[in-house]
Amino acid sequence: MTITKIKRIGTTSRFHVYADDKWAGVFLDEILVKFDIKTGAEFEDDAFKKIKEENDERVSFDMAVSYLEKYVVSKKGLKDYLKKKGFENATISKTCKKLEEYGMIDDEKFAKNYFESLSASQGKRTIARKLSQKGVSKEIVDALLENVDEDDEFENALALGEKFAKNRQFTPKNKQKCLAHLIYKGYDYSVARKVADQVFSQMEDENDWN
Repeated sequence: MTITKIKRIGTTSRFHVYADDKWAGVFLDEILVKFDIKTGAEFEDDAFKKIKEENDERVSFDMAVSYLEKYVVSKKGLKDYLKKKGFENATISKTCKKLEEYGMIDDEKFAKNYFESLSASQGKRTIARKLSQKGVSKEIVDALLENVDEDDEFENALALGEKFAKNRQFTPKNKQKCLAHLIYKGYDYSVARKVADQVFSQMEDENDWN
């Protein structure tokens, strides 16, 4: 194959490389220099494939690090990102393994931080479902749920229940809606029922007092 075009990507150290007038991938400048890749250069297919494998591992790692500097994601989230960028599964796996060794991706830490960021507005079951959708393993999710403080869970649910009931009349229908709202938010039925009973009993007492 013959290198027919090389084009720098913005002001980065990465270049689009074309071989036989077809896009061959994104290459780092150091790889271009190391293997003397330039317009008009010719390579055997197998030789170029090996060069590309070495290059892709470096590019994948660099792009992953840049992505992690901007976003907090699970291992699956990072894999999905790299896959969209066109990297092969083997390259993605090597990149993730290296980042795990460096402590830059950690699903346990990710799950804990994610839970803490949402626990004030959503119940543990909803958060657990979202974590599963993000590719966090069942073992990590289950361990996280086991450590949820029941008092904190109730207080968060109570705050949501009181917010829901604000400016609503004390009626059995609204109480049922509050219960359904809390269950929808991911709270256990027992927690949701207790909160609905407490919130609407308070409203009933206030109405009686008035």
